[in-house]
Amino acid sequence: GPVLPRAPPADGALQRPPGGLLGELSEPVTSAVGGTGDSESGLTARWATFGYLFTLYFILGGAETMISPLFPLVREDLDLSESNLAAILAAVAGGIAAFNVIGGAVSRWLSDRSLVRATAVSLAAGMALSAVAPSFWVLLVGQTLLGVAFGIYFPPALASVARLYPDAPGKAIAVWGQAYSFGLAAAAASAFAGGAWRWVYVGCAVPAALAIAYVPRWTEVNRDPAPVAWLAQLAQNARKRTYRLAFYASFGGVSMHFVVIGFSTAFFVVDRGLDLRLVAAMLIAGRTLSAPVKIVGGALYDKRGGPWTARLMMVSTSALGLPMLLLPADIGVWLLVPFVGMAVSVLPVANAMLVAALPPQSGWGIGTFRAALLGSAALLSAIASGLLSLGVPLFALMLAALGLPALVAAAMQRATAPAAPEAR
Repeated sequence: GPVLPRAPPADGALQRPPGGLLGELSEPVTSAVGGTGDSESGLTARWATFGYLFTLYFILGGAETMISPLFPLVREDLDLSESNLAAILAAVAGGIAAFNVIGGAVSRWLSDRSLVRATAVSLAAGMALSAVAPSFWVLLVGQTLLGVAFGIYFPPALASVARLYPDAPGKAIAVWGQAYSFGLAAAAASAFAGGAWRWVYVGCAVPAALAIAYVPRWTEVNRDPAPVAWLAQLAQNARKRTYRLAFYASFGGVSMHFVVIGFSTAFFVVDRGLDLRLVAAMLIAGRTLSAPVKIVGGALYDKRGGPWTARLMMVSTSALGLPMLLLPADIGVWLLVPFVGMAVSVLPVANAMLVAALPPQSGWGIGTFRAALLGSAALLSAIASGLLSLGVPLFALMLAALGLPALVAAAMQRATAPAAPEAR
C-alpha cells in the first residue's frame, strides 16, 4: 500500500533516531564536537565539552549572587554601607543585561568558543579584583566584571548546549541549568567563610583562570557572509510564534521568582508571624525539588513539545499558589516547597523553545531576548514596589501575580490547538 508521511513533531520538539536518547548517544558523534570518530571517543569529547560549560555556569551562578551572603563580612573589612551593596547589585545586573546584547552582537564575527574564553577572562579578572579589593571602588569594578562575564556567557553557551545534543535539547538544557542552581546554593554557603571571605574569591578565580588556558573544541555554526540586519532579525524573531511563546513562558517563571517567591518571606514571617527558619527551610527544599522537576520538564519538552510542557507547568504553578496563599499560613507554607519547585522549572523549557525558534547563528537573538526579559523583570519589580508604597496589601499583590502564569497557560493552550503551520 502507499506509504503515508509521518506527522511532524509537536511545536518545539525534535525527533530522535530509533532507540530514543540511548540510541542517539550510541551513534557516532559527527556534529556535536569537532571532527568525527567512533561512538566512545565522540561521546567522551561531548561529555568533556558539556562538563566544561557546566562547570563555568556553576561558577557564574555563584558569582552573580555571592556578594549578598558575603556582604556582612565584606562590609566590616571595607567599611561599606547598604547603599554600596545596592550599587554593586545594580552594576552586576547592568553588566549582565548590557553584555547579553553586546555578546550577542559580536557573535556574528566571533565564534562561540572565543566568546566562552572571553567569559573566563572576565570571570577570572572579576574574582581576582574582588579578592584583593582594598576599597569599595575596586570591589565595584570586580563585581561589574562578574556581571559582564555572565552576560557574555549565556548566548553562546545556551546555543552550544543545544547543538551538542540536537536530538534531546530539552533534557540537555535542563541538566545544564542545574549548574546555575548549584552555584546559587554554593554562594549561599559562602556566608560561613568568616574572616576568610577573600579566599572564597581566590578559590573561584583559580578554575576560571584554568578555563582560559583550556577551552575544548566543538562544532561551530557556519557564519552567514551576509547576515540579516540586526533590527530586521529582531523583527523576524518577533514574528515567530515559538519565540513569542518562549518569552511568555520565561516571563511567567521570572514573575513568580521576583514577586511571589521574592516576597514569600515577608508574607509568611512579617504578615503571618511564622518562624523565619521554617520559611527558609521551605525555600531551600523548593529549590532542591526544582532540580528533578527541571529534568522531567526537559524530557517532556523533547517528547510533547514546548507549549504543552509550559502549559502544564504554569497551570500547576497557579494551582499550587492559590491554596498556598488562601489556606491558613501554618498549612499554606508547606505548599511553598512544590510551588517553588514548579514555578522556576519552566525556565529551561522556555530556553529550549527559544533555541528552537532561532536560526543556527543565534547569539544576537538570545542576547536581546535575555536583555528584554531582565528589563521586564526590573519593570515588574518597580511596579510591585510602587503598588506596595501606595498601600496595596502584600497578600493582594501576590494573589494578583498568580494570574500571570494562568495567562501564560492560556497562551500555550491556544498554541497547542490545531492551526496552520507558520513560516519559520
